[in-house]
Amino acid sequence: MKKLYFIYAILLLSAFTSCKKEGNQQISTTITKPVIPPPLHDSVSYTIDGKTYTTGGVGISNTNAGFEEPDRKLTINNVGYSLIGNQDSIMYFQESKMFSANANIDIYFVKKFIKNPQAFFYWPGLNGVLTIFTVGKQPYAADFGWQNAENGIAMNVVANNKVYTSYNAYNGINTVVFPPGFEKNSTFEITSFTKITAGYALEAKFTAVVIDNTTGEQKQLTGGYIRLVFSPSYANNS
Repeated sequence: MKKLYFIYAILLLSAFTSCKKEGNQQISTTITKPVIPPPLHDSVSYTIDGKTYTTGGVGISNTNAGFEEPDRKLTINNVGYSLIGNQDSIMYFQESKMFSANANIDIYFVKKFIKNPQAFFYWPGLNGVLTIFTVGKQPYAADFGWQNAENGIAMNVVANNKVYTSYNAYNGINTVVFPPGFEKNSTFEITSFTKITAGYALEAKFTAVVIDNTTGEQKQLTGGYIRLVFSPSYANNS
């Protein structure tokens, strides 16, 4: 009989131990740390004369905005030549610069806005500025810095230690005149534009004819890709 009690005791102890393990397994939890995606960063790549220039990273670019007179014409006056434009509108531009030892680009997003006649100083509001970054194909503003008649994209790029532009800027008596439409076979397509914590992220692919405004030398830019992370400049009360 004592042996039976001893066996029962062992069985009870075994059952208690088993239940305790199961209980421990039920309340045991695994703490998984959330996966935090890396921050988006600026990036650019383009090819000229068979050489690809590329760079990317956080904090390698800066953004600013400004405006010029649109629809300017070259006018002779008492002091020489002047560019006089439409006083009722502004040619707004957002400029994003990216500099590195491997690739340099200075890109402008350009659009004309009609001034508010009641405002002494006019700056477009956020809704207006955001229309500049509409997803899809964008034209080149090939007369930026001169006539300022065209909305679109303008850029400077560095290749082989020379600066080339996608637009025919005015350079005084040294201006190299290119016929209208020289960018007609070029493309600039914004493929995505999204709101992020730090502002907005834009991605685009592009090709362009780029020119040396001093000598008139032309280059074909191909395989262009750019990502920009920025906060656009706008007027709160516009």
